[in-house]
Amino acid sequence: MKGMFTRRRFLGLIPALGAAKGFAAVSEKVPTRAFGRHSEQVSVVGFGGHTLALSKDIPEATRIAHEAVDRGITFFDNAWDYHGGRAEEWMGKALEGIRDKVFLMSKVCTHQKPLPEGGKEGAMKMLEESLRRLKTDRLDLWMLHEMKTEEEVKKFYGPGGAAEAFDLARKQGKVRYLGFTGHDEPGVHLKMIEGGYPFDASLQPVSALGTLHSRRFESEVIPALAKAKIAVIGMKGFGGSKRAHEKGLMTAEKVVRYALSYPEVCTHLIGVDQFEYVGEAVLAATRAPMTIDERKAFVQWCDLRGGAAYAMHCQPGHRDGGCCGSSMA
Repeated sequence: MKGMFTRRRFLGLIPALGAAKGFAAVSEKVPTRAFGRHSEQVSVVGFGGHTLALSKDIPEATRIAHEAVDRGITFFDNAWDYHGGRAEEWMGKALEGIRDKVFLMSKVCTHQKPLPEGGKEGAMKMLEESLRRLKTDRLDLWMLHEMKTEEEVKKFYGPGGAAEAFDLARKQGKVRYLGFTGHDEPGVHLKMIEGGYPFDASLQPVSALGTLHSRRFESEVIPALAKAKIAVIGMKGFGGSKRAHEKGLMTAEKVVRYALSYPEVCTHLIGVDQFEYVGEAVLAATRAPMTIDERKAFVQWCDLRGGAAYAMHCQPGHRDGGCCGSSMA
């Protein structure tokens, strides 16, 4: 996981906002958008549990979470195996007392396991562990993490697959919404949609850097998700690397404004590991989204500077954290 943007200092990635617009000056609340076909609203920026678990300690993580909620950032992402479960444990403690104020998401990681552990049986075990760690009796959104191959799609839909766990978990009231994620195989996302499961959301790259196949995610997958009325959640705005920032290509303001230029994107995930950066994230979120023309011009500007070459995280053959990993940036 070395070199990930989310392990870097978020404040340093927002020079375009200016020191005069620092944390103390932020008074706006983060806007919201409809969660796909549902009337429920979610904050247009979400915080990731992988990075929250990189903060100094649990008290710091708690301060970050409470300040984020006070400022209007209510979407919190996690996954079953981030930091070997520590990310969910820290988030569970950080959200004590405010759990009902947030939209809580986590992911199930059954991809490379054979059945039955790699299907319904294993998924339900992971769900119970996630609920225990997060100190809650339900998730607002439970997602199948990082769909990468057509074989994984077949396993999900097949007998004893995780689709059966999805149905059971919703029936038991342990999850409200269901979805899937992935960041380097747009064709697999399309297969998941074509399979017909009534997903509520999908998490995918939305990045001007054009890392790996992210442009196809935007040009092909976003329209397919919109047609199916599945909410789009963005990630990998920095390509999972600090290098684009170091080369002057990317700032947090550009990441957020670019992602939200797609009306289908209801929220974009970023990572914050220090309290003072919450205000900077809020400020970036309150800026107006790029227009279509601005988006096109920014893509061309990034391409001329070889933007995709500066990203590290979404490279061919990479699978987050073995099975799962960070969804931020």
